[in-house]
Amino acid sequence: ASWARIVALPAVERSRRELVSWVSHDIRTPLAGIRAMAEALEDEIVDDPATMARYHRAMRVEADRLSDLVDDLFELSRIHAGTLRLEMERVSLGDLVSDALSAAAGVARSKGVLLDGSSEADTPRLRASAPDIARVIRNLLENAIRHTPSDGVVRVETGADQSHAYIVVADSCGGIPDQDIERVFDVAWRGEPARTPGGDGGGGLGLAIARGLVEAHQGEIEVSNEGRGCRFTVRLPLDDPSQEALEP
Repeated sequence: ASWARIVALPAVERSRRELVSWVSHDIRTPLAGIRAMAEALEDEIVDDPATMARYHRAMRVEADRLSDLVDDLFELSRIHAGTLRLEMERVSLGDLVSDALSAAAGVARSKGVLLDGSSEADTPRLRASAPDIARVIRNLLENAIRHTPSDGVVRVETGADQSHAYIVVADSCGGIPDQDIERVFDVAWRGEPARTPGGDGGGGLGLAIARGLVEAHQGEIEVSNEGRGCRFTVRLPLDDPSQEALEP
């Protein structure tokens, strides 16, 4: 066990260096944009109402990106520090997925991506932290939409077997290279340039957070290449292993 920890140290250190590098870039970029626009407004380089309004909107967008990044870092630190506290309740997985699909519809529509959701006749219910599982679904959907080209499809499925509820999010991203697929849930991993967000936010933390939240629920998350894209599968334990699903 001690040898395993020693071997793992270089990988942990590499992951930390990558995180610092990515986060530094993602903080500096919006800050530089905000500063440049603020200076232009302050020096009255721009003074026509339309341009001023555009600058103000852009500054708000960049500020929101920074806020999202800080939220992600805070969530990740809670997961890694073991201070995450789950407030468990009985939740409908179908309702959480439906809400996430509704929230993501606007972004998907603006990009020309079709969202397709389906579930079994009986909606799986389980004891879970509703906000945290909602965040898992949201992170998976955002990742899928971000990497799916226009006219592509993101499909979400829910259901249950004898002991677990499951959520499947399948995209049309073109797949992940075999050498990278084991790193998908690593902190700050972004992979090939084609899969790197370009101006739409994302600090490479969403999938790492999703894994941490799923594992905190004693669940499992995995990814595989399938067809023209990737298939992310989340499995969460049901309340009663003898029941496949309970009526809502």
